[in-house]
Amino acid sequence: MIECRADFETRSDIDLRTRGQGPYFASPHFRPLILKYRIDAGDVRGWVWGEPCPDDFAQHIRSGGLIRAFNAGFERQCLKWLSANCAWPSAAVEQFRCTAAEASALGLPRSLEYVGPALGLPVDMLKSKRGTALINLFSKPKRLKKGETGISFNEPEDFPTEFVEFQDYCAQDVVAEDAVAARLIPLSDYEWKVYAFDQRCNDRGLRIDRRSAISAMRLAEKTKALLDAEMKDVTNGVVRQCTQVEQLKEWIQSQGIDIESAAKADILDLLAMDDLPEQVRSALEIRQQAAKTSVSKINAMLKRACPDDRVYNAFIYHKASPGRWQSVGVNFNNMPRPRREFDDAHLDASILHDAIRTEDPEWLRTLYGPMLGRPLDLLSDAVRSFVLAGPGHELVQADYSGIEGCVLAWTSGEDWKVRAMHEIFADPSLPDMYRRTAAQIMNTTTDVITKKHHLRQSVGKVSELSMGYAGGVGAFYSMSRNYNVDLAPLHDPVWETAPEDRREKAVKRYEKCFKQGTFNTDVLPRKSWIACELIKIGWRAANPAIVKGWELRGDAMRAAIRNPGTIVPCLKLAYLVDRGYLWCRLPSGRCLAYAKPKLRDQVWAKLKLPDGTWGEAEVVDREKAEKMALRGEAEIQGNTSPAVSVLGLDKSGKIMKREILTNGIAAENDTQAIARDILVNGILKAEDAGYPIIGHVYDEMFAEVPQGWGDLETFEKLICEHPPWAAGLPLQAGGWRGKRYRKA
Repeated sequence: MIECRADFETRSDIDLRTRGQGPYFASPHFRPLILKYRIDAGDVRGWVWGEPCPDDFAQHIRSGGLIRAFNAGFERQCLKWLSANCAWPSAAVEQFRCTAAEASALGLPRSLEYVGPALGLPVDMLKSKRGTALINLFSKPKRLKKGETGISFNEPEDFPTEFVEFQDYCAQDVVAEDAVAARLIPLSDYEWKVYAFDQRCNDRGLRIDRRSAISAMRLAEKTKALLDAEMKDVTNGVVRQCTQVEQLKEWIQSQGIDIESAAKADILDLLAMDDLPEQVRSALEIRQQAAKTSVSKINAMLKRACPDDRVYNAFIYHKASPGRWQSVGVNFNNMPRPRREFDDAHLDASILHDAIRTEDPEWLRTLYGPMLGRPLDLLSDAVRSFVLAGPGHELVQADYSGIEGCVLAWTSGEDWKVRAMHEIFADPSLPDMYRRTAAQIMNTTTDVITKKHHLRQSVGKVSELSMGYAGGVGAFYSMSRNYNVDLAPLHDPVWETAPEDRREKAVKRYEKCFKQGTFNTDVLPRKSWIACELIKIGWRAANPAIVKGWELRGDAMRAAIRNPGTIVPCLKLAYLVDRGYLWCRLPSGRCLAYAKPKLRDQVWAKLKLPDGTWGEAEVVDREKAEKMALRGEAEIQGNTSPAVSVLGLDKSGKIMKREILTNGIAAENDTQAIARDILVNGILKAEDAGYPIIGHVYDEMFAEVPQGWGDLETFEKLICEHPPWAAGLPLQAGGWRGKRYRKA
């Protein structure tokens, strides 16, 4: 089908980065300034504001031709605005193709400025500093002079030479985007269907309770003022505001307590001390309350909400390499976990929001008590509930139960766990997987590990959530902190039930890691560390097929790299090296892409420890080991399997850097990717059945439907209808129906 590559330059008084596309396009000061386009292999042509829609461009839209752009959602909104305000023809969502989405699916930068270097494009094709200057000149409001009011822009007629430059800059973007697209591998027809859903979902938006949100911000300011007064009082005036972190540290040290920082983790560690002076405990608790950042999400909701109170364009298609969406602006993917006491209280949301609207911190404390009623904590607990259905509508939500654990067991052939999950889903009265896992690790039964037994959470749940991707002590420790699990009490019961050989193995590994100062031995007490290691050993013993699956993935990836063009089957996956990528074909047929795969030689080597002794042989990168050997810091013992390395994005998402693709990371990526494909299957089934999805977070989705329409049980079953490729996968969903969004 013939494609038209298009790029708009626009102007608005709204800051696109901080407020998002919704308010940007909704502003009465928004205006498209320039359009540059190329139809098929023709010349780059143009349009400027004030001219009618070009005939060839209009005909292309009317004929159903494809429209390609980098971050095509922006160009789609421009055309939607022109259709509504200037009688341009309307383009269907299915007509758009997004080059940024295709780049992201290949693990490349999603920015035109940075994807060019990753693909080796000439520098003169990339965005320039001059382009930035022209955008500042024409696309942003003029700075007001003293005494001036209102909003005005630099007009093209005021800077005719510069406006011609601006048009040339826009045309160059079309050429650059065309060059990028020519080097990419297109998405499948099915994925373009998913992209079309994404655009519709973003168009629907999520409605915000603006009145409550405004009151919440005022409530937060009043609460912070009260907390500042309390901090000043408890520290005898030394610390006058909760934000004075350095003064707080110095004051705590003056009370005879060592503290490295006022970060959340350090505060939690100090609060766990039995002999902490009462005034220090009070100061830390006040700081802990005041440091709640979740209120910023409520502020983001207000900033990004349009006049109709809805936040639009909150989700980015295929932003993460496994194909997952990422939420932007408000970041609905990263809502805070409510406190346990909040969950246990089952508060009436309407009463809570009435209390928030009083903007009175003391009223919340009176209503809910001194602990539950802490205003900033309550706002954090309830942040999801600021999303609510529109008038006459309700939200219908469901999320998949333990989807990553189900997928990992299914792909790895961990048959006992797959059978157990099917049994549990068929009969919820049976012991759940957390109880079963804890019982296996503790060498006992589920009669002992009851639903309310503390080891169900501390051993069963934490190990299931942290161990599946070759995680060890560090992974277990991090997850335990997420769930506020105290590791100290775990040692004795874990030690007592562990076989002698596991005890010896755990102690031996601790001593080795302690000498090297690695794997959290510097932060965890000996007994806590050994408890974590014993749980790791127990979990791996109970899941041998999953553990073997890590190794099989590594062997298959190495075989594929050594034999380009050869498909290497592995579990329910397959690997292939072709066109400069290591491909991992998922059961759905979709592929994960890893750029520029290479093998890096590794050796067994003994490393000299800080105390001058030699450690046991371990796997080390050959180049590193050889350099260390020249300095007398290593003794190379022999060869081992090479490591797989690929090019991946750095944390900024802009620069490609070489990184090791470990077996555990590969397992995590394909597991999350398959779970994403299950989510997509459920979403499309829900959409086809008339449930318009307005939001989704990893393993959940929620629709906005007329009150009384549809059925929760039907919705849950609908999204669990297996696609043909997922036969045998344990799958269950549970949800709720209501006016306000909440945690399931």
